[in-house]
Amino acid sequence: MVCEQCPDTPADQTSELPDPANAAETETLETANQPRIAPRAISRQNYYLMNSMMRDVINHGTATRARRLGRNDLAGKTGTTNDQRDAWFNGFNRSLVAIAWVGFDSSKPLGRGEVGGRAALPAWMYFMEEALQGVEEIPLQMPPGIVTVKIDPTTGKRAQAGQSDAIFEVFRSENAPMETASNREIASPGSGNGQRNPVQELF
Repeated sequence: MVCEQCPDTPADQTSELPDPANAAETETLETANQPRIAPRAISRQNYYLMNSMMRDVINHGTATRARRLGRNDLAGKTGTTNDQRDAWFNGFNRSLVAIAWVGFDSSKPLGRGEVGGRAALPAWMYFMEEALQGVEEIPLQMPPGIVTVKIDPTTGKRAQAGQSDAIFEVFRSENAPMETASNREIASPGSGNGQRNPVQELF
């Protein structure tokens, strides 16, 4: 397990940790009633950003069907190989990780349109609905150094005050956009029909 309250362990210091193969050193890290604490592999800020990105896969992306489970703590990623030969969904919350994969041993194509969000996601949902019965949702706490900013969805710049189509995005505080979208950028046509480009579905 990783200690939620422990400070981050820089990557260049992990080599100084006691060798688990050495029984004497291992004994100093744990007691009979206390589990070992694993060094943190990535910073809390990176973890929060990646988790936020994968929650958006369910809330706005290729796995929106999973919202039918009625939980706010799910995140994941759909996947599909070339020619729809393999399809999968890897999803999790803070209690459980599960992967559903669909494909043939012969590697023949599954068929047109059989992508992760269609072929594999329903099986994942069926399992998680049962497995998470009675499991409490654990909210993800935003760590220091992360900020939420209202963004113009077309330009990626800060949205103007009162902009109706603005979306909230999270950033490391040092990477948050500073420039605000101009009236000309917001009013620019999307594809010659006088409408803005829709938000591209990246996940």
